[in-house]
Amino acid sequence: MRAFQENKRKKYVLAFAMIALAVAAIFLAWFLYRKVIYGSGNPGGNILAGASPDTSALQIYYYDGETVAVRTLYDSDEEKKLLKRINAFVLSETDQSAVADMKAPFYGLWIGGEDGRDISVTWSEGIWLRNGGTTFYGNADFPGWWEELAGEDEDDAMSVLAFPNAGILSTYHLCFMVEEDGLAEGKDSVTMTIEEVPADGKTKVVITNNSGEDFEYGEYFSLQNQIDGHWYTMPVKAENIAFHDICRILPAGESAEEIYDISIYGPLEPGAYRLVVEEISAEFAVMD
Repeated sequence: MRAFQENKRKKYVLAFAMIALAVAAIFLAWFLYRKVIYGSGNPGGNILAGASPDTSALQIYYYDGETVAVRTLYDSDEEKKLLKRINAFVLSETDQSAVADMKAPFYGLWIGGEDGRDISVTWSEGIWLRNGGTTFYGNADFPGWWEELAGEDEDDAMSVLAFPNAGILSTYHLCFMVEEDGLAEGKDSVTMTIEEVPADGKTKVVITNNSGEDFEYGEYFSLQNQIDGHWYTMPVKAENIAFHDICRILPAGESAEEIYDISIYGPLEPGAYRLVVEEISAEFAVMD
């Protein structure tokens, strides 16, 4: 009887040991998987985590320093294959100042996320920039992916202001801003003055119409920065920004107060700026 109980106890110990080994094997496999995907302790790989190819097209951008082209992939199965290849790259996180070392050609990726927010990545010279500002070093075959998508739906007339992460890139590369020749003429009788530029960016302006006819404008506005005597339209830095497509009518002889939130352009460096609404503008300065 004692021998039977002893054998039974040994069987329980052996079964427990086998379960423990199985659990350990699972954790080891999980650890090795994370090491392959993320690298040695860095948070780099899986850079497009959270992408939703089942509900969003995938766009790849190409910018040679002068013109922007974008190709769009709508096949979710093909999107998943490309995402898997991109997420497999082992990346090492670096300081955002590495963006200064990027140079044309620039490649970009955009796809909608599972949470409804955009995911965008820019790549050049082995440097990856993800929306939000995190920056990584790592290899990639963006030129090859661009060629693979040849023949897909293509748009070669896109503004550089819409390039993935243009707002961050413009801090280091002037080519991500658009030089302006000047404002349209004939609107001297419609003026805009800035009442204040508060710390939160919600800028109050007064638009006055002395033109003798109705003046139409909407919610959309842009911000320009004067650099070396030239005005450049800046790209927006904030994510998921949209303007309502509405028309406001200001009758002749009347004024209207409006608020435009320029915080979407991020913290402004010291310098001269002008807020532009339709064909009118108002200048202001940011001091040290």
